[in-house]
Amino acid sequence: MKNKSAVLGYPDSNNLGDIIQSIAAVKLMMPEKPSRLNRDHLNNYYGPQVKLIMNGWFMEKAQNWPPSSSITPLFISFHLNPTAERGMLTTKGISYFKKHQPIGCRDYHTQKTLEKHGVKTYFSGCLTLSLKREDFINVNQNREGVLVVSPFERLLPQRDTIKLNKPKSLLLKGIQEIKQPFKTNKYKQAINRLDAYLSQLDEEVQFRTQLMPPKTHTEVERIKAAEEQLEAIATAKLVVTSRIHTALPAVAFGTPVLFLSDGLEHPNQKSRLEGMETFFRIITTHKLKSQGSELPEPKKIPKAILNRFEKELRSFLKD
Repeated sequence: MKNKSAVLGYPDSNNLGDIIQSIAAVKLMMPEKPSRLNRDHLNNYYGPQVKLIMNGWFMEKAQNWPPSSSITPLFISFHLNPTAERGMLTTKGISYFKKHQPIGCRDYHTQKTLEKHGVKTYFSGCLTLSLKREDFINVNQNREGVLVVSPFERLLPQRDTIKLNKPKSLLLKGIQEIKQPFKTNKYKQAINRLDAYLSQLDEEVQFRTQLMPPKTHTEVERIKAAEEQLEAIATAKLVVTSRIHTALPAVAFGTPVLFLSDGLEHPNQKSRLEGMETFFRIITTHKLKSQGSELPEPKKIPKAILNRFEKELRSFLKD
């Protein structure tokens, strides 16, 4: 019997970027109709043997690594975040990576980290680069306006993100409270610089967020919102964002994009950007003044990356 196929599901994620990555996997797998497996509980899957596209950010619950033996993974567009390295790079975890190598890494940080542990890798880029504009809009549709998605959100207050049940958490909470006025001031300054840039473009500006809380929106609703966001990216003249999975679909659609890195100085964030300059320009708002009103030229996606996506998936999904 043919193995079932699956993509990652995100019942607990508030980030539409996670879902956009799975949408890209689904598109590449057509006409297959994959199921969705919860990224953070892959160790608890006990169903029929399933082939899973393992792309995206790993992971919120590193203690749940590695996945169930009922899962056959394809590691492509894989990001191992520094926050999860200790939990995932155990002896058992490293052995799992070696069993399924080479690992297609979304960024250079992941590639370097795994190679330090003797795991074979290659730089794959992200599956969202394979998205096709015509899958979301009529390709003859005119581009209109500027789309601004989730700029500088990591500079905004996040006072509820630390649980106060341990002394260390109390210390982190205190540090967070001390830092917050400085972050808020940086946020206001960045917004002012962005507003000054947008005002000279003489274009209608639409603001959207890439965040949608799972407490108030079902996974089905968030998938629909992610598809609507892709439609908005596909119709824009310019996308301005601080979110990788808004920027990369823009590149895939040939939409000019400016990626603003204000607030992304922490190693946990910078690790995700290593190699992304291959696909889009990364600047801080301090450089917007010199950008002028001329729209940036979209970068071309290396054909070798797109060809490898198709080759890897075709080989993986065959009987």
